[in-house]
Amino acid sequence: MRNKMITGAIIAVVLLSAAVLFWYFSPSDVSIVSIEAPEELAIGDLSGLVINMQNNASEDVNVTINVKNAFVDEKGVSLKGSILWVEENFSWLQLNATEKPQKEVRLKPGSNRISAELGYQVAGTQKVEVEVYRQGKLADSRTIEINVLKPTVEVLLQSYEGINGTNEVHSVYGYLQLKGKGRASGVAVNVSVINELTNITVKTVTRGYSLRSEFDGFYAPSESLVTWEYRKTTYDPVTGARTSIDTQTYAPIVVIELAKDEPSAEKYVMSPIVVKGKIGDRYRVVVTARWVDQVVSSEMRIPSPPPTSGQVYPYGG
Repeated sequence: MRNKMITGAIIAVVLLSAAVLFWYFSPSDVSIVSIEAPEELAIGDLSGLVINMQNNASEDVNVTINVKNAFVDEKGVSLKGSILWVEENFSWLQLNATEKPQKEVRLKPGSNRISAELGYQVAGTQKVEVEVYRQGKLADSRTIEINVLKPTVEVLLQSYEGINGTNEVHSVYGYLQLKGKGRASGVAVNVSVINELTNITVKTVTRGYSLRSEFDGFYAPSESLVTWEYRKTTYDPVTGARTSIDTQTYAPIVVIELAKDEPSAEKYVMSPIVVKGKIGDRYRVVVTARWVDQVVSSEMRIPSPPPTSGQVYPYGG
């Protein structure tokens, strides 16, 4: 009797195991038909990934979807979670990103479209893997690669020389520009003025900027490092009509005044760095921009040195 019970238990375990294995390895009614995604994506931009799925069952089924490597931060770390948009009865339901990487989605019989958002803060080839689970079993998976492009930061400097009484006024204008597609947020720009005679940094300042190289197909020009914006509003005393005019003033990032005798009382308040010296002093303006793994610099000497190549003809010719 006891042997029969043991034999029966063994048979039951074998049958149960076989049933579990059959269920686990049997084809699923749910499959990924295709994945649509851009081949190239600019760093810092958001884009969409469309998952086309097929539900061959005759009723609605619940599945969980895991989109791996949907978001990567500036350190190259893949963030948990994803943002999904599910088309249901001609409407879109948003499933927000959480700490849990998988999202439960209800699929209608037939074709289903699910959208996920993508975003990357580092350049290079990013591999995105989509996994679909039904009742804890992996129903299907697909992998695609997206090339994330990174634009190049450039620093441009321009000088202007004026006169304030008997004093020379040297202004240095700074501009930032992106070469290539995309945007750059968190660009740290340091501006330093160095006395070349003593090799001592006289003044320094650091500011943050966000740049965009292209927007809706239009080319974005260089961005001034110092921009003052004003809004002037006037009223019609009869009708009360109001007119507003927005103006922008592009100011120098550095003003260096070289006095013949005494420095002027002018404060040059629009510029973050103001240096007052004497004629005969020499300075070097260094502007350095840092963004992700890029470090670019541009510098200018004040006063500007004379040409070092070719012949100089003071009277032309």
